[in-house]
Amino acid sequence: MSRSNPQAAGAPAARREKRLALRVLELWRQARIDDLAPKAGALQPAHAGEDEPYVFMIELYDGAPPRFTYVGAAVRPAGFPSMSDPLLSECPEDSVLHLVTRDWLEIVERGVPVTRGGKGTNNGKTVRYRGTMAPLVDEDGVICAIIGAANWRATEN
Repeated sequence: MSRSNPQAAGAPAARREKRLALRVLELWRQARIDDLAPKAGALQPAHAGEDEPYVFMIELYDGAPPRFTYVGAAVRPAGFPSMSDPLLSECPEDSVLHLVTRDWLEIVERGVPVTRGGKGTNNGKTVRYRGTMAPLVDEDGVICAIIGAANWRATEN
């Protein structure tokens, strides 16, 4: 009798990666073809499964300011527009979403995923945050979008 996924007796069950940034980065890696960044349509927020509320997407229009095309409920700042693809520049500075996306141009310049974290403020509270952003390309291989995710926890100071 064959098994599709054999394991040695007593082998530990596969564990889910604890860090959101690494889970989203792994999705990006799996969507790549021949070590190239994934196509923009190949990776959507829904692919993140239960992490979708922490995911955001930015679209980079040629010559136009970058816009959010998706912001998950968990990472959406209070009062942030939920429709009409808000500009990155409209993101409240007192938010984890701003902390993570403020370096979006680095993704375009370097063409590789970037993970950042540190201390900041979110809705007036001191937090420790971690986020990742990764490039997505159009049919010509030009970076046209960014997928990212962020999470945080409140700290005493």
